[in-house]
Amino acid sequence: MNEIILELISTSTIAIALFGIAFCLMQNAYRRVNRSFAAFLGVVALNNIPDAFGRMVDMTQPGLLQGVVFAIWLCTALCLSPSLWVYVFTLTSRAQRDPKHLYRHLVLPALGAIVGILWIFGPGDAIAVLLSDDDVSLSGWSLVLATWIGLLQLAIYVQLAVYLTLIIRRLLQYKRRLRDIYASTEEHELRWIYVIGALGLLFWVAQSLFLAVAIDPAWTAIPTAILSLVGLVLFAATTLWGLRQRPPLVPDTTDEKPVENSDDDQTKPEGRKYGKSALSPEASARLARKIRAAMEVDHLHKDPNLSLWALARHIGASPNYISQTLNDVIGESFFDFVNRHRVLEAMKLLSTTDDTVSAITYDVGFNARSSFYNAFKRVTGQTPTGYRKSLSVREGMVDAGGELRET
Repeated sequence: MNEIILELISTSTIAIALFGIAFCLMQNAYRRVNRSFAAFLGVVALNNIPDAFGRMVDMTQPGLLQGVVFAIWLCTALCLSPSLWVYVFTLTSRAQRDPKHLYRHLVLPALGAIVGILWIFGPGDAIAVLLSDDDVSLSGWSLVLATWIGLLQLAIYVQLAVYLTLIIRRLLQYKRRLRDIYASTEEHELRWIYVIGALGLLFWVAQSLFLAVAIDPAWTAIPTAILSLVGLVLFAATTLWGLRQRPPLVPDTTDEKPVENSDDDQTKPEGRKYGKSALSPEASARLARKIRAAMEVDHLHKDPNLSLWALARHIGASPNYISQTLNDVIGESFFDFVNRHRVLEAMKLLSTTDDTVSAITYDVGFNARSSFYNAFKRVTGQTPTGYRKSLSVREGMVDAGGELRET
């Protein structure tokens, strides 16, 4: 019964992956991002083939079919983390770029493929020491091959930890880059990847601990099915969010260019970041006046979805030049510049109206109360409520002083 459940879950996983692959390949926009996600889904589908056809293949017995199945599992298991990393890297790239030196991420999967092929055409008893409950003595080449197989299986868990670390670092860098393009970043922060990554890590840890302590197959039947079901739900959620996701650092329209073409621009010294720009100091000064007028006169900051590209369209300038002017002339990121104007208007409303803090939050362009509080405190050193109370106290002191003078 447990084998049937595992087959159904693995078959469902493959079906979801195939649907996602077909959907990604049909998309004309953001092709590189969609293809990288399709590659990840393809790896997941291939990795589930051994479990989907588990009853058809007895892996404890040597044979060509068993060797092919095991080679597919080992190679794809070593591809899961790198393929997810490539997708996250491409998704968070300003030019939908793949990681540099991509071949480095294929070293372990290539070793897995080589070991799998050697096992197919090599000694048939090498895998038995890992899959059989009986005591099996190996010697010579069989022992070497079995050792490599065991090491690569352990490497899967080490690899997962390494790539999760890389993904977290990449997402933190990406979060900082959002501030150059968006005035409100909450909707673009890819928090679902953090959630999926954390749940995925817990899933792998639970599965590893479970396999380490599992002794009686009859006792472990139900927990194995539960873990597989959790994995299916986790993968379904990943597929759903991945298919809905669009690269936030890439413009929605094809006639615009990314702010920066290089994903390494964050490592450049600030003074050299725009070293090759053709924007003159006089043009930067004129552009700075236009940027300020867009906020102070046109009140563009009230748009909760304001982006650098929208501001560029409004004043008729290049996004690259606007970004350069904000950093070099005004001395603020796009995020800080827009939110400072929102806070200044909020201060005016808090002092001249009786509107609630929640109403003012959305009136000035914030789309979340927490974002408003953080920005307000960063500019004024106070919370909005504390600022309003301080105004009331000062007004009371002025009134009291006036009455005293009149007396």
